Formats: sequence, C-alpha cells, structure tokens
Amino acid sequence: MSDTEQDDAKRRQRARFVDALTKTAQQPGDRSRVGTKVAGAAAVLALAAGATLGFGAWRSYQSDQNTKKHLAAEEAAQQRRIVPSSPSASPSPGEQHKERKKPAGQPPAGGGAAGHDVPPVETKPSHSPKAKPSKPAGTTVDRLLSAGHSRVLLKNAKSGMCADVTGYDGGKPDDTIMQYYCDGTDKDNQLWSMVVRGAGKGPGGSDLISFVNVKDGLCLDLPGYGGLPPGWGAVEGVCNTATPDNQQWWLDPAGGGTVRIRNQASDSLCLEVRDDSTERAAQLQLDKCGTDADSRWTVLS
Repeated sequence: MSDTEQDDAKRRQRARFVDALTKTAQQPGDRSRVGTKVAGAAAVLALAAGATLGFGAWRSYQSDQNTKKHLAAEEAAQQRRIVPSSPSASPSPGEQHKERKKPAGQPPAGGGAAGHDVPPVETKPSHSPKAKPSKPAGTTVDRLLSAGHSRVLLKNAKSGMCADVTGYDGGKPDDTIMQYYCDGTDKDNQLWSMVVRGAGKGPGGSDLISFVNVKDGLCLDLPGYGGLPPGWGAVEGVCNTATPDNQQWWLDPAGGGTVRIRNQASDSLCLEVRDDSTERAAQLQLDKCGTDADSRWTVLS
C-alpha cells in the first residue's frame, strides 16, 4: 500500500471513531455530557492530527519541488558542460595555408611594384629615331648562355607574367610552377639560374640546360624521370645531374627576342601556360609547340 493510501485509510478510521463518539454523546444524562466532552476532545485530537498530517504532506510536497529544481539545475549545468559555447570563427588549416598562396595572399612589403596584385603597366617602346633595334633571338640566347646564366626571369609573351613558384619563400619538390606578376627582386622566388648540362648536345647543336630556382636551389622539372605527353604540369624537383632526367630543356629562337623552352626528354614539347590563360596562378605545362604567344618566352636578365 502506498503512503497516500495509508493516509486515506487513517482519515476514514478517525472519521468513524468521531461519528461513534457523537452518537454516544446524544444519550441522556451524565453519560451524554461525558460523551460530549470525550467527543469534543476526540474531534480536537483529530483536527490536530489532520493538521499535522497536512503540514507533513505540504513539507513532503515542498521537498519534492526542491529536489526537482535541484535536479533540473544539475541537468542544465551538465548540458552546458556537454554543449560548449560557439567558438569564434577562425580559419581552417586549409584556409591558413591558402593565405600563403599568391592567388589569395598579398606580396610582402617592399616587393616591388611588379609584385602587387594589379598587372604592371609596361612602358611601350619609344618611337624615337635613337631607339636601338631589338636583337635577334639567336643573339639573345647566345648572350644569355655566355653571361653566367644566373638570375633571369622567364616572362610569357602572351600574359606578360613570369614563371613562378607558389608562395614567396623557397618551394619544395613537387610544388607547382605557375605564372604570376613579375618581380625580379629577392622578395620573391621567380629568379632562375640557367645551368648548361650538355653543351651542344641538344637539337641543332643547342645547349641542354637546367633552370635552377635561385631561392630554393630546385629545378624546373616534370613528374617522374622519362618523357611525358602534352598536358603534364611543370613542378619543382631536386636537380638531378647524375642520371638522365626530364628536367633538361633547350631554347628554340621564336623571333622578336622570344624563345620556346622545349623539354629534351618529352619529344621537345614546349613549356606554355595551361589553357592559354592570362590569369595569375595558372599552371605551366607541356604542350605541342605552336605559333601562339603563350608558348613563347622572353628571358630577362
């Protein structure tokens, strides 16, 4: 039997007892007066007992309410511990890495006007009678290969951008070679040294050369070691002079002071900009040589 049922049974028992006393008190004589007194006393006792039970029930109710409130508070506190407050927005590792990329970042301070995210304005050649005629491509190649071959920019004839490495610091093997606004200072990583690997061993007696990045000492390279078909992207690689590799190139004069940079191991395919793009950060790749300007380069020393 539950506590509530027990309380109800006790109240019914007291009610029957009071009723019996009341009936007895209705008899004539002293017995009636005594019964009345007894009945009154019993009623007072019953009321007192009822009040006591009522107060106890109220206290039990209050105790239950307090317990529920306490449990609710503990539950809320537990939820606050389980579900943390929303953190402030912060860049992901991927986004932090993008900030180092040239397409999403800014050039370092003092990087030169050509390093900013706006295309440099190139001065048109003067039409003055004193202007010197441009040198033939063959003369340009000979001059470059006989002048120490160091610290040159490779500038694309179509986009006007230079062969570049991701970021501004030294790269690492397999980093993408792309085009970006030209910056011939040490703030960037666009300077290359032209190192002759095989004098006169290229097609038509041309020299086989490697392009070594001045900042990180890695070479303008292709994936793997053998020849590759059109579409393969240019990357940086550890310079390899001990075994045959696909990082040897030769310069093919293309007129107007420009050259085609052709890969010896890959059927003399040309280095050009992917999809003929003029956008910054477009990757350089191998492709069939044509007359398009994106496969012609000016070597600036």
